[in-house]
Amino acid sequence: MAKIPYLVRRKNVFYFRLGVPADLREIIKTREIFQSLRTQDSDEAARRALKLAAHFKTLLHDLKTGKTSSAIRFGPLELTSSETIQDIRTQELPADHHPKSAPSPETRQAPLLSVVVDDFLNRYDQNNKATFTKLSATLPLLIELITNKPINQILQADLNGFFDNVQKLPVKRKQKAFANMTIREIIAANEGQRCIAAGTFESTYKACLSIFINWARTNYRDQGFPSLRVDGAIYRSDRIDGINKQRAATSAELQKLFNNPKMRQYAANPETEHYFWLLALGLYTGARINELCQLNPAEDIKQDSATGIHYLSITDESATAEGVDKSIKTNSSKRVVPIHSKLIELGFLNYVERIKRTDSKIIFPAWQPRGGKASANAAKWFVRYLEGIGLRDDTEGARLSGFHAFRHTFITHAMHHKIQGVFAITGHEVGEVEGFGKVSEVARGYWTRGIADNIAELKETVEKFDYGLSLCRPNA
Repeated sequence: MAKIPYLVRRKNVFYFRLGVPADLREIIKTREIFQSLRTQDSDEAARRALKLAAHFKTLLHDLKTGKTSSAIRFGPLELTSSETIQDIRTQELPADHHPKSAPSPETRQAPLLSVVVDDFLNRYDQNNKATFTKLSATLPLLIELITNKPINQILQADLNGFFDNVQKLPVKRKQKAFANMTIREIIAANEGQRCIAAGTFESTYKACLSIFINWARTNYRDQGFPSLRVDGAIYRSDRIDGINKQRAATSAELQKLFNNPKMRQYAANPETEHYFWLLALGLYTGARINELCQLNPAEDIKQDSATGIHYLSITDESATAEGVDKSIKTNSSKRVVPIHSKLIELGFLNYVERIKRTDSKIIFPAWQPRGGKASANAAKWFVRYLEGIGLRDDTEGARLSGFHAFRHTFITHAMHHKIQGVFAITGHEVGEVEGFGKVSEVARGYWTRGIADNIAELKETVEKFDYGLSLCRPNA
């Protein structure tokens, strides 16, 4: 006899077993459905097991989607021997099964919050990777903190409590100290310690809940989704927004970054010259560290056939290495960045050709990807490097403690020297200028006017960046 799912044999008696989904166990008060098939005949047991599977899987589906009441009876089902196994196989219903008649208002139950969240995430545009990542991390916290209840039982007080709790979360909750803790346990353990800042509260938690609630109100109103509001949520902690902001490096700090003995040693060794190139690219492009580390040397570093200009293609569409989830922050982050002549003079294109010969699909293969990011280990190295040469600065609101400081340095240099078109190079969205807060419409127009997707103009913009540095030539 072929193996039949849901069939368990103990001694000479056959039993039916079906696991209950985690989000339904509390409702029907059991982890699995287990029933004696009351027969020692294997063929008859198989027939009965399939009949029970069709019956209970339909009930579980209807319960999960709110098509039946939680009061449904999960007791033994009467079985007869008048059907063949093939007859029963045809009764197994698809996941989108709908009952022939709608349940009465007395037995109808709204879907669980987890069902609505899953539906929302499945339908959300995953090309918007940055927002999708935030939503995927935030909405499970909502379920955990207000419990996985039917949506028509969610109160405004539940949502208010969620916002009161999440602002007590630590800055970094994924650390060993909080391993294996629930969110409530993490919040309790973090009492009196540093918590998330106002900016994180607004841009992540309030923003994500606003997106989800607006969608759910439109798509699940007729199934009981309530009219909830997020605009009344207030940040009550004392951490000011921008407390973790990086700042621009000074000229003296740039000198120390590039011209200390340790960096000269790195640059002189083919096995470590990528340390130099990471920093040099950050300084002369203003690009984010992950945008740089996920560059494919064969596809993302190109030469324009009409002008001969070499450039970086910042995109998430080209091939990448195993273990890398190629991404960009927003759609406006897709751009071309001409390579500064200083980098070409120092031999960057020679480095690229050497990496291409290894068939690597990332520009810095010595840093192995981790957690889907090509930059994870590179970012950690840079923090250690700053500490090792005595440049780390943890002044709140003006830190020099991570690679993002190069982005601030690039933009600050452009502002001070009135270099127009800088935001076309950095890939900022309109109105977003990191390190400078809100920028007026007039100022934005001044800095960006006249710059389109014209690589010659972009090259002209890039060439205006001169930090007055004397850089060593790598691998010389």
